[in-house]
Amino acid sequence: MTADVVVVGGGVIGTSIAFALASAGVKRVVLLEKSALASGASGRSSALVRMHYTNVEDARLAWASYPLFRDWTERMDGPPVFRRTGFLAVVGPQDAGALKSNVEMLRGIGIDTVALSPGELKTLQPFVNVDDIGAAAYEPASGYASPADVVEGFRRQAQARGAQIRQWTPVTRILRRESAVTGVETPSGRIDAGAVVVAAGAWAPRLCKEIGLPLEARPKAIDTMLVTRPPELATPHMVVIDHVLGTYFRPESDVLTIAGVPCQVWDVDPDTMPTGLPPSAPIEGAQLLTQRFPAMERAELARGYRAFDCYSADRHAILGAAPGIDGLYLATAFSGSGFKIAPAVGTCMAELITEGRARSVDISAFRPARFAEGKLIAGPHPYKPRRDHLEPAR
Repeated sequence: MTADVVVVGGGVIGTSIAFALASAGVKRVVLLEKSALASGASGRSSALVRMHYTNVEDARLAWASYPLFRDWTERMDGPPVFRRTGFLAVVGPQDAGALKSNVEMLRGIGIDTVALSPGELKTLQPFVNVDDIGAAAYEPASGYASPADVVEGFRRQAQARGAQIRQWTPVTRILRRESAVTGVETPSGRIDAGAVVVAAGAWAPRLCKEIGLPLEARPKAIDTMLVTRPPELATPHMVVIDHVLGTYFRPESDVLTIAGVPCQVWDVDPDTMPTGLPPSAPIEGAQLLTQRFPAMERAELARGYRAFDCYSADRHAILGAAPGIDGLYLATAFSGSGFKIAPAVGTCMAELITEGRARSVDISAFRPARFAEGKLIAGPHPYKPRRDHLEPAR
């Protein structure tokens, strides 16, 4: 079998790339997924749709992606996938100045956001404990989406444009001859291709290592719990990224809230990792949740799970042509933050492959070679490091 482009990985990034390639007129696009679509990180993503970042590169990708979520029915001919709740990023007093600078940066891009004082935040969400908060960024248009429905929409529209989506077809090896990719091997045979895109999430480091391409990224576990909200919080709250506590909260339907539990379990094997939460995680998650929303003391644990993603050395995505291997492209290591930028990533990767450069958003800062060059991505006004982004002390 021969393809023009093989996309490895059937999550939100891979299906977005397949959709964008097929939309750009690439005739023979083949997406290969080792199990079912969205069975890896995407299926367990909390799917936040927000634009707040401390670096302009990610913010531009999020801003370029937002209209597709907002206008999904018109653009993708499917049921709505996005729920607008409003979004808050909260920081401690020591980061209040940085947040205000970042809000100005985001407003310069065109994003509708404003900095709030703790008192203004309390007016907006009266049930929030603001005692340890120095400032908040508010995005009224943001919210969350359904990850499975987004992946299904990309699949449906990619196939409608001629792409082949092959589930239960693992890539056992990427094939290269000297300095060029030549295709992939699968259990059902070889597929020759002039271009291969690795969008395989936590499996990407292994695939790249096997062909002699070191990837500055490692798979890491992600812990999440869901609670049933008490009656006094029946109205869904906003999506909150809490830089003080190092976590996030978002509503799920009209009765549940999702809470992230900081996790420092690195170098997991995505094929064998247990998916249940360790006993300590719900306890810690409850402490964080009730510290920010005191009324959640009357919430009930609904369920919890452990997922995973691929984290790069600077906690930002790796996007672009692989150095030294013609025809190999990387779209991986989104570090737990890839869902909201997936539409623009798909478009930009398709432009890079078909035209030689991304036009819609400049993704050159995400190039794989940045680590060797010592040009890591970092905004000028960072917040205190998130605990789940740090490696535990040895």
